[in-house]
Amino acid sequence: MTSVSNNLLTLPVDILIFIFKKLQLDDLGRLMQTCKTLNNLVLNNNTIWRSLHLNWLMLKDRTDSRHHNNLSWYKRCRASHNWCNGYYKAKVVLHHYSNYMPWIDFHNSEALLVSVGSQLHCYPTNKKGLPFGRKPAWKLDVPKINRHDIRTNDISRFVVKHDFIVCGNRDGCVTIYRINNIQSRPRIECHIRDCHENGESEVSAVDVIDNRGQLVIVSASSDASELCLCSWRPDEDSDIVTVPDDQDSKNVVNIYHGHVGAKCIALNKAQDKLAIGLNGNSKPLLLDVNNTQFLMTAEDTKNPKQAIRDIQWHDENSIVYVTHSGFLQMIDVRSHNVIYNMRDPFQSTLYCVKSDGEHGIVVGSAEYSRCVLFDSRNDNNHVQMYFTQRNTSPVYSLDFDSTKLITAVDRGVGVSNFNVDPSTEPQRDYSHIFYQ
Repeated sequence: MTSVSNNLLTLPVDILIFIFKKLQLDDLGRLMQTCKTLNNLVLNNNTIWRSLHLNWLMLKDRTDSRHHNNLSWYKRCRASHNWCNGYYKAKVVLHHYSNYMPWIDFHNSEALLVSVGSQLHCYPTNKKGLPFGRKPAWKLDVPKINRHDIRTNDISRFVVKHDFIVCGNRDGCVTIYRINNIQSRPRIECHIRDCHENGESEVSAVDVIDNRGQLVIVSASSDASELCLCSWRPDEDSDIVTVPDDQDSKNVVNIYHGHVGAKCIALNKAQDKLAIGLNGNSKPLLLDVNNTQFLMTAEDTKNPKQAIRDIQWHDENSIVYVTHSGFLQMIDVRSHNVIYNMRDPFQSTLYCVKSDGEHGIVVGSAEYSRCVLFDSRNDNNHVQMYFTQRNTSPVYSLDFDSTKLITAVDRGVGVSNFNVDPSTEPQRDYSHIFYQ
């Protein structure tokens, strides 16, 4: 160590931190390599890294931030650097030999829920927080309804809310399970049959509203121009599977004439507005769930060649969605204007989207198991692309937290881990390729 370094270490810690806060990331990296004392000081001081991250894109799970908050600021900044620059370790954690269209939920970064045909599997995480796909903590089969057509009873989509799992099935039914512990097998509570057109149409999307102890199950179908709102009050003391055949418990809301159906729906945090992604349109609808009146319509953008494949609330005032034509758009529900408009770098169909509620948005494309990261502050080009698996399949569903991107394709589920040392991983940088 030089005499200059020795003199530097004689300064008070507060002075050193003040100096280090002025440095760039590369300078900090070189400083940490000079000696163990400076390495530990920089590594463990949150003030330095907190000031550095102000304009960075730092992703996190919007529904549960405990994993993000448990990370040191150094690890948060390192993960952000890896997300944006393509440093990650990819691994397939679940593989099967039949083709499916799975849906996933990385519940609170504690367990991975995966639909596999008509089964729902739960995989715990290991000590590193990665899903352990060798043996599920539990799995279950949804009830089967035999139809005269070629439809299966596969799970189309499911949501995990208010201690319940609500599964929408392609046989036209919805199944509700109660969760006591996510790693313990849930108990079936309710089976709602024939949600749309007397069971002739499959359930494409579901959501659930907690209305003072009474649940309102919302279902949609891509083949029926209606929404079904079914009221049901859980009974904790009952072991009987309830099938609400009483039509008084169901409220059917007709979608405007000319729309074929809805592929996806999303309820806002306040549980008073429902965003609806249409089949045959490139603009969503917005429904006031309290009076079932439409707050936003899409009569002028009807197109049978268009469809919204997935939709999410970015915040309480804006919705993000992806379309069959490959666009990622954000719309302000107050002005009804599109405030963010980007297209997939390959101009491929986009299947799924998730927002972190701040600036980060990740979409799944129709080709090469590829995901794309966007920054809502940057309307010129994407931030990064990730080829998550060696598979030409679409990414049917995705989820992420601060350090992991989980993708579901036709024959498996993969995890891309960004909590790695970038000096030990090859860089896969596609940020400057296929600019808009």
